[in-house]
Amino acid sequence: MSKLLQPRLRRRVLVTSVAIIVLITSALAGVINQLYSQSYMAAYSSELVAQMPMVVAQLNRAGLIKDVDKWIDSVDPSDTDYMSVVCDMTDYTIWMSDEAEEANIGNICSELPEDIPVPTLIETENNGSFIAYNMSRDREGGNIYQLVVLRSGESYQSSLDQLHKRTTFYLGLFVLIAIAFLIAAFHWSFQPLRKLAAQLDQMTEAQRDKLDDDFPMELQDVTLALNRLIQISNDQKGRYRHAMDDLAHSLKTRLAATNALLDDKDIACPDLNHRVMEQISQMDELVQYQLKRAMMGQQGLQKDQTELKPAIDSFSRLLSKVYSDKDVNLGYRFNHKLKLPINRNDLMELLGNLLENAYRFCISEVRVCVDEHDDCYMIRIEDDGPGVCEEMREAIFQRGIRADQLNPGQGIGLSVCHEIVESYQGTIHVETASIEGAAFVIRMPKH
Repeated sequence: MSKLLQPRLRRRVLVTSVAIIVLITSALAGVINQLYSQSYMAAYSSELVAQMPMVVAQLNRAGLIKDVDKWIDSVDPSDTDYMSVVCDMTDYTIWMSDEAEEANIGNICSELPEDIPVPTLIETENNGSFIAYNMSRDREGGNIYQLVVLRSGESYQSSLDQLHKRTTFYLGLFVLIAIAFLIAAFHWSFQPLRKLAAQLDQMTEAQRDKLDDDFPMELQDVTLALNRLIQISNDQKGRYRHAMDDLAHSLKTRLAATNALLDDKDIACPDLNHRVMEQISQMDELVQYQLKRAMMGQQGLQKDQTELKPAIDSFSRLLSKVYSDKDVNLGYRFNHKLKLPINRNDLMELLGNLLENAYRFCISEVRVCVDEHDDCYMIRIEDDGPGVCEEMREAIFQRGIRADQLNPGQGIGLSVCHEIVESYQGTIHVETASIEGAAFVIRMPKH
């Protein structure tokens, strides 16, 4: 129902175009109707004139006009602007009325067209204009004579000129009005496109995050695609920003370990070089991992099986150097050949953050336990430190939130762990450990 109520661009253009067509057609119909009315009236009048002899004959036959000659003599021919001429077959004027002689029309018959079925405007050689009509055609003694009625065409010409001017004026007025309506119609019809352009400009200036949803249906696919594209771009920017934060957080531990190695005077030079190169290699892997994660997202990383024990041993050696002031006992409780269904880089990132937190907050003991079930692995990383208070146990997995406000940090590590575990459809939460500290519990599905 909501789609039916949405404005349509085609509907806008259609409605406005139909309205303009109806308006112009109605106006033109009025003008044409007026012109046809005048033409019809002229034709009707000419038909009446043509039938006048028949009417006189009918009246005479009926005895209504007793003496036609007397009736004709009673008519004053000077009280009219009509003139009469009789023409023969050679277009010679053999007779003309007194009014025609006074008008000095000359041999008008030579200038008449061959057939005059309706009143016709003619121009004479002396620049005169007349309306001529063939009243009758008679044959006598082998000759054909035609009676032509004439009338001065000056008033008709003047009226015709005025009619042309009025018609031109009104048609021009109609065209101007139509253009104005068309401009207004296009302005209204394409207002959604201007709105779309304005909103895109606002987005380029960071004044809005997405396009509105109230565009016409013809633009819905475009706006939805643009919103998806913008969302993808924003997600990618967010991934790059988070990847750089995660990279900085991960490199911090490696750099601390490298500094600890360089400060240890008891390590022989060849062994020191080997360990430093190992840290550099791990940092290079971290950079490549975070860049790939930023470009493809967590779901784009290859899933494989990774041994748990070598990864923990690597961090044990690293963190023992970083926290050399503590005598930390790292305990294991899992099959040393155990492989987890997780990408190696993801596992290193996950263990690195959790073990680094455990070493930082523990007093002297850290434990790693894994229980295998039919459909998942339950991984527990415990320490005997102060633990995490109930109020912070969910918030600490949000980016930028830290349970420990006394020591420096950005609150990134646990949010990274949460993102990695979620990408494998797993879960992570924190509870109280059996050794009274914090226990981070991960449920990792087997498939």
